[in-house]
Amino acid sequence: MKLLRKNQYSSEEVGERGFTYPFGYKEEDAYIILGQKKFIGIFDVLFQYGTNNPASIGWLLRLIPKEQIENGNVKFVQREKGMDKDREDDIIETEIEVNVSTLENSKDERNAKERTQNSQRIRDMRDSGHLAGKHDTIVDSDICLIVKSDSAEGVEQTLKEIKKAYKHNSVKGVMFVRRTGEQLNELKNLLTTVRADAWHSADMSTVSASKIFLPSSGFSDEQGVYVGTDISSLLSHNPSIVDFTGVRNAIVFMGGVSVYGSIGGFEGGSLLANGGSAIAHVMADSNYLSGKRTHHIMISKFDYTSPDSLVFDMTKESINTLETFGSVETVQADATANFNKATAVMLLIAKTGSSEEKIKLEAELKDLLVEWVINSANNGGIYTKNPERDPNRARRILATENHKDYPTLYDFLPALNSNVAKRATEGEGPRAVADFLYKTLKTAFNEYPNIFHKETTLPDSFKSNDRNIYYDLSGLENDRKVAGAVFLNTLAYVTNRALNGEQIIIHGLDNVEIPLDEIIPYKEIMERKNIGLITVFNGSEKPINPVSYSAFVGKLSLQDMVILGGLVPDELKDIETKWSRKLPEQVSKTLLESSPNILYFYRRRDRISALIKTHLIL
Repeated sequence: MKLLRKNQYSSEEVGERGFTYPFGYKEEDAYIILGQKKFIGIFDVLFQYGTNNPASIGWLLRLIPKEQIENGNVKFVQREKGMDKDREDDIIETEIEVNVSTLENSKDERNAKERTQNSQRIRDMRDSGHLAGKHDTIVDSDICLIVKSDSAEGVEQTLKEIKKAYKHNSVKGVMFVRRTGEQLNELKNLLTTVRADAWHSADMSTVSASKIFLPSSGFSDEQGVYVGTDISSLLSHNPSIVDFTGVRNAIVFMGGVSVYGSIGGFEGGSLLANGGSAIAHVMADSNYLSGKRTHHIMISKFDYTSPDSLVFDMTKESINTLETFGSVETVQADATANFNKATAVMLLIAKTGSSEEKIKLEAELKDLLVEWVINSANNGGIYTKNPERDPNRARRILATENHKDYPTLYDFLPALNSNVAKRATEGEGPRAVADFLYKTLKTAFNEYPNIFHKETTLPDSFKSNDRNIYYDLSGLENDRKVAGAVFLNTLAYVTNRALNGEQIIIHGLDNVEIPLDEIIPYKEIMERKNIGLITVFNGSEKPINPVSYSAFVGKLSLQDMVILGGLVPDELKDIETKWSRKLPEQVSKTLLESSPNILYFYRRRDRISALIKTHLIL
């Protein structure tokens, strides 16, 4: 912005206060003229007493017109400054009491409106005295409006547009007072001087704090990533910039809502299916920048992969279900968890019937498996009944780099067959159970050799530049039970192969059928190794959700970040109950509408939240 030079077109040259156009046209004091085609008008922004009393914090944002202004550019400038101590003491100790007494004894009130306003003034002044007793200070503040246009008419039309916008949106009590003859000086001192006079505001500091311009109701972090626009902000298209640093544990509950995203830029985006994976990728970038590896277990399909990726198609890879991944220090717990997991995998594939039938099968199958591993696997057993007394033998159960030497569940089949003859001597019922296990699992072992009959093909360690490891199970999503079995194997492998401080993202946990009890031990491993967990739930109205699986994913109240999409009333009720917090009315209403591309973001460390119309940049 170029101001008029005193020796060029100053008011002194024409002997009057004002501005002169370069071609000799004399302008009135109503404008500052820049060059030949730019006109500026500066106005005090005042408020009629009582029209905004009381008002919610941030109410000054209503000054910013919601409609597009066509004829000029508009800027509001707010300035605040603590009052001089002597002047403050004089107001608190003398003027407030005098003014209260004068108003109380006034007989000039002409109508009910004046009586009400005087009553409000008395209450406000007494409140100020009360706050002063609590060491509040007085703050002088003023707001000015700067209107810039190509012509004087444009400035005036802009003012009309603003007033019209206020009328449409019920913004009351705003008055614009032209700074006649003082505009150039005002412009020079815009950021240095607060105009303190009887027409401007003088408030106690706690009251003044409620009148600060806040550009967003949500995220506007100094460092972060753009995730879309804040739909609650009074600023049109106000960007939401979120810093995900430190977000190690998070829940993303999409409820079937899609998100908008693009790769590498703001153009060419589209709505993304399984968009919770896109959000998880954006969150995980902060972990990537810190140098820690992220393991993505992709139960639901999402084609994007981050830089420095290593991708395993789990329809072609194998993880030996029986192989126990763990450590010497925790071998007993690791072995127990793996016995439970292997039993669960076999029963998932076997597609057992009722819960009662499953309990009988589970008990018998697990006893057989443990006995076989201890006494018979690899011609003599690879574990012990007393791991504390015989630690060296117990360690034989742990996986090594020689995966081909480790027994598989297919090798367990003869023990299942022998059990049929053994149980036949005990009666028809026990024989039937043993026969069912043998025949069903024999069929399953032959049908799914990658799960039951092959050695582990995944690596034992990763290179330093393998920063994002993808285990893609999405090719199994048409068979939820098989996907659940492979997921159990993958989770056991990943939690034990991941290093301390790394991160696991489970994309689409609700896309598999998985017993909650079988995955709890792996959550305990994550906690022991300080491994972060981000869990994405894609759908809605499913038995597997953040509330039902809180024992694994963690309580909502303990998440570093929670992101919610569409909800049904029962889900909203459950979430509010388990979270011990009631969502704001606008948030719950929007989530119940399941609006495409609108999500609720909540960050625990500073309790900031926002409804965001997403635009994710991958």
